[in-house]
Amino acid sequence: MTHPFEVLAEPIRRRIVEVLAVGEHSAGQLADVIGHEFAVGRTSVSHHLRTLRDNDFVIVAVELSSRLYRLNPEALDQLDESVASLFDLWDQRYGYRYDRDPLPPESTTPRRSHRLHGEGSRLRRQAGMDPWQSR
Repeated sequence: MTHPFEVLAEPIRRRIVEVLAVGEHSAGQLADVIGHEFAVGRTSVSHHLRTLRDNDFVIVAVELSSRLYRLNPEALDQLDESVASLFDLWDQRYGYRYDRDPLPPESTTPRRSHRLHGEGSRLRRQAGMDPWQSR
């Protein structure tokens, strides 16, 4: 199954999901709204609806003359889990969740400036105040 972020990577599909978050809509209504907003044809909207359907993001109810689309709550749960795992990685990176200090202990050795060739460095050298210049 495709990762939820990949399914929603396309702006048209994200917008379809936003429209469906309000409630159920027919394929024709979605094609009108999305076609107007993105200047795309019904075929393009149909393609994106199929991608959402194939990845279980939407549930389709076939009626006599139309298809009604609504969001699949399970897909939103998968999206929520994916975002939660991303936050877990973020928390591990900075140590907030696991009682770790987010920064390493301070070093007692002096650090060299990363901006050796910037304007401030040039001015300090001219004034004879560059701490890294050997005398």
